[in-house]
Amino acid sequence: IFFSTHLNIILTLCTWLLLALPMEGFGSNKCQCVTTTSSIIPSRVFQRIEIVPPGAHCRKTEILITKKDNQTVCIDPEARWIKNVISKVMRRLLKVIEKIQ
Repeated sequence: IFFSTHLNIILTLCTWLLLALPMEGFGSNKCQCVTTTSSIIPSRVFQRIEIVPPGAHCRKTEILITKKDNQTVCIDPEARWIKNVISKVMRRLLKVIEKIQ
């Protein structure tokens, strides 16, 4: 009985931690982007686009563009131009996948 009581307490605490970690205000809430821009960045200077979905680390979607000069810029996910860029990339990716299959 002693062992099962301790096991139940430990399991309850572990479950609580797993459920509580994604909550805002608990744990590290470290968004990578403090500020964002809607300014257009020419695709010729892109080195990488990173889309970070919301999660335990940050409750916002973040879009980071690393430029060829290694400068990282945070883009407003609601900016029309970045939505167009992402759509183009997704269409190209789908075409590549279709060719593979």
